[in-house]
Amino acid sequence: MSQSTESNAQIADNSAIVSAQWQGPIPPPSVLKEFNAIIDNGAERIMHMAEIEQLHRHNTELKIIKQDASSILHGQWLGALTAILSIVAATYTAYIGAHWSVSCALVGVPMLGIVRAIVNRK
Repeated sequence: MSQSTESNAQIADNSAIVSAQWQGPIPPPSVLKEFNAIIDNGAERIMHMAEIEQLHRHNTELKIIKQDASSILHGQWLGALTAILSIVAATYTAYIGAHWSVSCALVGVPMLGIVRAIVNRK
């Protein structure tokens, strides 16, 4: 073998790939110390970033919960309004002498929708 090939073989034998990972925004304390050595206040900056991220996540989850509650409330009001209007319309059609099937349809279809919503609740 030539001199060049032998030195390349030695270099290849002495090299290694090192990988480290962690789960979550905050690395282990030993790694935080290394960040402090590389970046001024590196650990403090990482902790600050994690605190801001947590605050953002909590605010986002709170907004989602409020929107879900609002959506449910609007759905309940819309369902109640539909039921009341269908009963009023059925009563009116019966009063003016329309065929009984019209009144049944006006009350039956919305009521079946309400029953279906109650049965299919999560």
